[in-house]
Amino acid sequence: MIEDIIKITEKIKKEMESNIPVLEEYINLMIKNKERSQNEIESMLDILLEYISMGMGEEQFKKLNHYYGLFNPEFSAKYNEFYHELFD
Repeated sequence: MIEDIIKITEKIKKEMESNIPVLEEYINLMIKNKERSQNEIESMLDILLEYISMGMGEEQFKKLNHYYGLFNPEFSAKYNEFYHELFD
């Protein structure tokens, strides 16, 4: 049973890894288009926190949260707190 869980987890991780370039492209597009939708940005930050828990997406999270902080520093700071609480 443990071996099955490990295999499934590895499969999920591989699928997540394959999504990183797409997420990176989407984040770049959000920044380029000066996306300001709190819901859109926070949804992506939430997704990236999930990715970080699997050992990937940290660079993308920091990039998007830095951008978010340029116009919404209060909520960006909250995401920094979440990040440090979860992963430090």
